[in-house]
Amino acid sequence: MHAEKATTLSWIIPARQEAQTIGLLLADLQNGLAHGDELIVVDGCSQDATPVVARLHGARVVSCAPSRGGQLQKGAALAQGDRLVFIHADSRLAGGAELSRRLRQLPRDRAHCFRLKVEDAHPYFRLLEWLVALRTTVLGLPYGDQGLTLSRHLYGRCGGFRNLPLMEDVDLVLRLRHWGRVHQLPDSICTSARRWHRHGLLCTSLRNMMVMVRWCLGQDSGTLKRSYYS
Repeated sequence: MHAEKATTLSWIIPARQEAQTIGLLLADLQNGLAHGDELIVVDGCSQDATPVVARLHGARVVSCAPSRGGQLQKGAALAQGDRLVFIHADSRLAGGAELSRRLRQLPRDRAHCFRLKVEDAHPYFRLLEWLVALRTTVLGLPYGDQGLTLSRHLYGRCGGFRNLPLMEDVDLVLRLRHWGRVHQLPDSICTSARRWHRHGLLCTSLRNMMVMVRWCLGQDSGTLKRSYYS
């Protein structure tokens, strides 16, 4: 009898101007790579050393126009793995080979995300983490900074990422509801607190909420991006 073929993982990372952070993430992921796994960084025309750092850490680097949805879409189209794992470049993910082993064993008909942890010791962020976990558990609505993993089969069935500059994560998660909500894993993904530091915790949370409301009311992704980053 032939041994069953091991599930391979394709880690897909959209990046732009992430030279200072992406090496740390790729080093985390290298600790769990097995034969057939791959690291794909889709660079959105960075003006810093992001592509160089990514290649030095063993990633395959491709370029496209800076649109997170488009970058994720391109990475998925190039991926050869049985299971796709989408993750932001300013994240950290511990766990190494043990985490990768568990990801390989996840059911192919369900999508999963990680539990959010913010890289800041302030107690306000512990409240934020609890609220995000509650939203994910009750509403089945994780955001992109929680990562997303699903089988190639399920990704194809749901239509995958669309080329949207903003809200590409929510757009996909809502379509995935036809195959059951996204399940939250017990493993934490650590994300940078830089955007909360830039605008403040309350202001950032309110801005995110308003973007979600405007998206649900039918505003297009490009308009929302211009407003969000203005």
